[in-house]
This record gives sequence, structure tokens and C-alpha cells, in this order.
Amino acid sequence: MQALVFESPMKPVLRRLDVPEPAAGEALVKIAYNSICGSDLSLFKGVWHGFKYPIVPGHEWSGEVVATAAGVAADLIGRKVVGDLTCACGQCAACGRGEDVLCQNLQELGFSRDGACAEYMTIPAANLHVLPADLDLRTACQVEPMAVALHAMEAIALAAGERVAVLGAGGIGLLLMTAALSRGADVTVVSDPIPERRAVAAGCGARVVAAAGVGELARLIEGQEDLRPDVVFEASGYPSAVQEAIEIVRPGGRVCLVGYRTDEAGMSEPHMITVKALTLRGVLGPGGRFADAISVLGRGDVNIEPLLTHEFGLADYETALQLALSRGSGNIRSFFHVA
Repeated sequence: MQALVFESPMKPVLRRLDVPEPAAGEALVKIAYNSICGSDLSLFKGVWHGFKYPIVPGHEWSGEVVATAAGVAADLIGRKVVGDLTCACGQCAACGRGEDVLCQNLQELGFSRDGACAEYMTIPAANLHVLPADLDLRTACQVEPMAVALHAMEAIALAAGERVAVLGAGGIGLLLMTAALSRGADVTVVSDPIPERRAVAAGCGARVVAAAGVGELARLIEGQEDLRPDVVFEASGYPSAVQEAIEIVRPGGRVCLVGYRTDEAGMSEPHMITVKALTLRGVLGPGGRFADAISVLGRGDVNIEPLLTHEFGLADYETALQLALSRGSGNIRSFFHVA
């Protein structure tokens, strides 16, 4: 099979590998689509520490089960599926608390275990979610990031009528925005440095869009209290944006950190969290919201077409990765049509 392999940071290569054999309790999936997210790019650039190369990336995917191993029902074969990247041990203290994403022996598809930028992938059958017949595989590759967005809504307890700001209008930022709108929130402000992304945010229902920049949103909101958010979703991962979120949210408000980076310096004024009596919440992973995300996308509650901007075959991996890195040509989500 063909597979995109990150041999080392900034060294991608298309390899011909053996089709993997599913172990007991696993299934073999033929991958249809896989999208590239910011986490994949961090792995590509090598800015995260502790990851071992080579690795097949990819965790936002859809496909079809083509084989099952011992302990897995054979009637799963032929079913169209998506799946959770988190492969937890089920034995450690974190797993005992139901916090699989914090598992002490965690494996993650596309990070510490080969992922979906390949024609075939093995995955624990317990991680799979069967798709309804009316949800196409192209749309379904966004179930995982949609689940992350829904997890964020629940974690921060977003209520209808609350004012929301979203910092960062990439793929996850726009999904956060559409998820907030679907819950009846008022998305007052979305910020991003890229004009094309701001245009998409405006078209999706943001009241005001703004260029990102230190102090930009604070100046915009000053004197326009109807824009001041109750909740800020920070989706870029830049510490300067986290600081901006703390500045613009109302006193007593909530800030939800969804994006993250490890290659930038820290916040400049963390004391404002205390002074404004804020609640900060970090959100990592889909948090068990796959079924909800499948329902949301299946019903058409949100329109993800503006997000899926650039389609490639695996052979065009260099162009796909460079476009995603540069964020040029209106790129929001580059994705591979594998089969």
C-alpha cells in the first residue's frame, strides 16, 4: 500500500508499505479521506518534543472496514466508519477515572501509532463509529474535529444567548464558531490574520470579523460592550492570543483553550485571570463526542463545505503540506482523497 511517512521533522516521503494485519480486537480500514490539521503540521515541523519518527500521520479520517481480527464481529466488514485516535490502556489511574486522553500508556493514531495518511490502517474496533447511510465519506472526515468542537461547548457549558468570540479562524476555529451558533449563541467576534478566513467566518454568521494582532480586539471592543464576550474560544494556540482572550472576555467570564503550540513564549499578564475572576478550561481531544458529531453533520446542522478548501491525492503530499503550512490560496483544510 502507499503511505505518507514523516521520516523525521520536515522530511515527508511516500512509501510503499505492507498492508498492516489487524491484531485481536482490531479492524483493518480502507481509508477514503483524511484531512490535515494543525497538530499534523506541528508533528511535521518537529516542534513537539517526545515524538518518535518515522510515523504515518493522520487522525481526521473516514473509510470502510475491509477485515476484522479475532474478537471483532465479522458483520462490521463493509461498514463505513470513522474513529477515535485515542488508544488508551484501560488499566491506569487516568483510565480508571474515565480520562482516556490522559492515559499513562496512551497511543494515538497518527502520532505514536501509524495513522490514516495511508491506503489502509488498523485500529481497535472499540474506537470505531459506524456512519449512517446519508453521511458521505468526504464530510465524515470532519467528524473528529467536529467532536472536538462539541467537547469544547460542553466543557465550557455554553448556553444559548451567550456572546462568544473565537480567536483563530482555521479549521477548528470555524467549527467552534458553527457549533456555538448551532447552540443558539451570539458569535460577536471572530479574529484571524488571513482575509480569506475572515471572509468565511463572516459568511458563516460572525457579527464582526477582525484581523488578529496584539491589542486589536481590545481596541475594537472598547466602547462596544454589546460585542464583549461571555465566552472566548482560543483556537490558534499562540500565547499572545490567550492573553488577548483574557483581556477581552467580560469579568467573571470563561476562556476555553482549544489550540495549543509548544514553540512560543508564555503569557505576559496571567494575573488578569485572578483580577477578573475568570474561568479557564483546556480541552484536549474529542472527549467522547463522536456520536454527537456524526448526528450534527448527518442532520446538516452545520455547513462544513467552506472548510474543505483543497483536495489532493497522496502523491501530491508535498504540495498539500506546503499549502497547509503557508495557509495561502484561501487554505483552511487541505485533505487527501485516498481512495
